[in-house]
Amino acid sequence: MATIDDAFDIEYRIEYYGLKVHSDWKKNIKRWHYYSDSFNGGNDYRQGQYLVKYVLESNEEYDNRIKNTPLDNHCKSVVETFNSFLFRKPPIRDYGAISNDPALDPFLNDCDLDGRSFDAFMRDCSTYSSVYGHIWVMVDKPNTQVATRAEELQQNIRPYVSIITPENVIDWGYERQPNGVYSLTYLTMLDGMDDKAVYYRTITKTETTVYKKMGQMIDDMQVLDVFANPIGVVPCIPVYAGRSETKGIGVSDISDIADTQRAIYNELSELEQLIRVSNHPSLVKTSNTQASAGAGAVIDLPDDLDPNLKPFLLEPNGSGITQIISSINEKTDSINRMANMGGVRSTTSRTMSGVALQTEFQLLNARLSQKADLLELAEEQIWRMWALWQNSTYDGVIDYPDSFNIHDKENTIALLKQAKETKPANQKLLEHIDIMLAEALIKDEDILDEVRADQQANQQPVSTLEGQSGEMTHPPITSVADLVSHMREMVEQGYTNEQIIELHPEMAQFFNTEGQADA
Repeated sequence: MATIDDAFDIEYRIEYYGLKVHSDWKKNIKRWHYYSDSFNGGNDYRQGQYLVKYVLESNEEYDNRIKNTPLDNHCKSVVETFNSFLFRKPPIRDYGAISNDPALDPFLNDCDLDGRSFDAFMRDCSTYSSVYGHIWVMVDKPNTQVATRAEELQQNIRPYVSIITPENVIDWGYERQPNGVYSLTYLTMLDGMDDKAVYYRTITKTETTVYKKMGQMIDDMQVLDVFANPIGVVPCIPVYAGRSETKGIGVSDISDIADTQRAIYNELSELEQLIRVSNHPSLVKTSNTQASAGAGAVIDLPDDLDPNLKPFLLEPNGSGITQIISSINEKTDSINRMANMGGVRSTTSRTMSGVALQTEFQLLNARLSQKADLLELAEEQIWRMWALWQNSTYDGVIDYPDSFNIHDKENTIALLKQAKETKPANQKLLEHIDIMLAEALIKDEDILDEVRADQQANQQPVSTLEGQSGEMTHPPITSVADLVSHMREMVEQGYTNEQIIELHPEMAQFFNTEGQADA
């Protein structure tokens, strides 16, 4: 039997049950589903039916075309590339007053009571906020009564976090405090839905109420549970990928990329259809002509067949294939520009100049820095909420990386190789080139530190005179030619005889008792 779930999508089902929804939720719900499908790809994208249907195309033909069309998932590639830079190095966390809380280590190892570490949780927050524009993180604690703190620890009763995607937060409200700060006053989220009822809860600063709604009438609503909110604030925090003008709504990183990806998806379908038709031409014949298409086919013509009705093959020339491929490549370049990843994609970086690459890396670095700042702010709010559940105060510091070392490794190595082949006379410059080369080649920080230490240990010791600027170095003299050249430089620099003798006591071995230089 058909149910309400079969007849309506989530928006109309909620309206059917008469639930109050936020105007911005109603405005964005379809777009959020589209972003989610674009990121997930696979069966989710196929079920979304994002291919344009042809005129007079049957449902069966349309379904077959969907099954035969691949998806080049740029949305997932862009989001995962962002995260690979953001979480290359873990953030630095100072927990402050809660550092000695016995519940801290269990929380860091299993923050959602489902085995997920807190680092993995924040990475997921970054992923889903990039997809939707924002997500909500709820910091909650099991509502279990215990007599002592020891019993609480023994039963693993502690705060935990969970991600709530925007589709499930149907209503929310902010109010301005006397000090000018906006605070979240309530939030309504869906718990589930079946063919008989919808289950949801409303969280306020004082309590949480769980409802069951079975129909459109007010009498169809049933209160399942009510429990107090002991911390005095709504324990939900928005995590933004990008700020918008509306509180509780973020800007997705893939908003424009998803549209371009959909255009590529449709062109891939056109390309598949064009190749299929070009390789398998259609045979045009009368109904009385006995024939079949294919290699070695025999055509049996009726004796009285009109010559004008002679069978023929209808075969496109395939000239549009090149144009479609060119269009797809241009759209891929457009995605790279929108995501500031023209320098990250290896096939593109080879065609970009050094200045263009450097500019692209700077734009990507600025974008990543902005995302890191938003994650840093969200995590600080999570820890404040966590401390409230533990009757404590969070006074620590969270520090995400502010700068990301983004460069073209191959181009850097080539430039360093060219610089070293010029054989500069300055030994310090050569040593610095070697260090830069090691930094470009070695990813392991421990091994890189060892290489730097060896480089410093192998440097030839030089002496400088106290009081001098240090610009002129004084390596030990080993030959008469070096002695004459170096002494001339020291005299030009204004060194006195006493200073020269003090810096180079080894000079005495070059002179005989009569004061003449040895040959």
